[in-house]
Amino acid sequence: MKKNDYMSIDGNNLLVFITVMEELSVTKSAIRLGVTQSAVSHTLDKLRSALGDQLFVRSGRSIVPTEQAHELLGRAEAILDGLKGLTDQRYFDPSVGEMAFKVAANDFTRSLIFPRITRALYELSISARIAFTPAGVPDLTGLRGSHYDLAITPFPPEGADIFQVRLFSDTLMCFYDGKIREAPKTKPELLHSNYLDVIFEDHNSVMKSVLSGKELVEMPKPQISVPNFDALSDFILGTDLITVQLAQMAQGSLSGLDRAPLPFKTRKFPVYMVWHRRNNMDPAHIWFRQLIKDTCGELIEHIL
Repeated sequence: MKKNDYMSIDGNNLLVFITVMEELSVTKSAIRLGVTQSAVSHTLDKLRSALGDQLFVRSGRSIVPTEQAHELLGRAEAILDGLKGLTDQRYFDPSVGEMAFKVAANDFTRSLIFPRITRALYELSISARIAFTPAGVPDLTGLRGSHYDLAITPFPPEGADIFQVRLFSDTLMCFYDGKIREAPKTKPELLHSNYLDVIFEDHNSVMKSVLSGKELVEMPKPQISVPNFDALSDFILGTDLITVQLAQMAQGSLSGLDRAPLPFKTRKFPVYMVWHRRNNMDPAHIWFRQLIKDTCGELIEHIL
């Protein structure tokens, strides 16, 4: 590597490198970045020449990062974050131009929070495009890889480069069809009821989060499991099924069901907003996160 080869490396080159490290595919990286495969390959060749390392080598049909590529990843992310930070102190007016945000949220939190935000944006004459993706259980890859800008979740991933704030905490309730059955009056009765649960991609669920290990072993598997909250009410109506969910769901998709407190004490269930360090000081993102926090604060006051 020549003494001044580093001068040929710019932010776009680092973004390509980080994306390929995350996707381990030139094709997938090109699609995500909105460029051609040849453009990604050209950038990698440029980085190889400047850094004096292959960075990625073929292994069958996939590519594998070299040891130096692994070492460079954290430094490249820090440099890219630093470059972005150069613009973070600029004057910001949300009514000028159009903003765009990518949000990971499940159907419950999306329907609870964001219709209110949409109305607020309309009333303030602020243009913002919000693209939603299912949250499931968010992981570090989604935040670090810019698959989304922030996530609303009860299960926040942890990392030195991840920020989080608690939006609200809620109690858990038992939802059921009162025309068919009564609410469980004891813990054993609830544990042995036919129940419906929302199971996330990592096999976590609300029920699993509130029960001890022994209780989980004793409890039968759910009679029906679904991947999202919007489906719960349709399955419960007209049956003896129950589900245990956040009390605030009575304001939305579970409004047509009867509900009762659980027959045993449980901790309150927190919901967090999480985001990557990359967006922490961005004025538009700071404004948007504050809007979400204010909306959740008003929501809690309304429910109380």
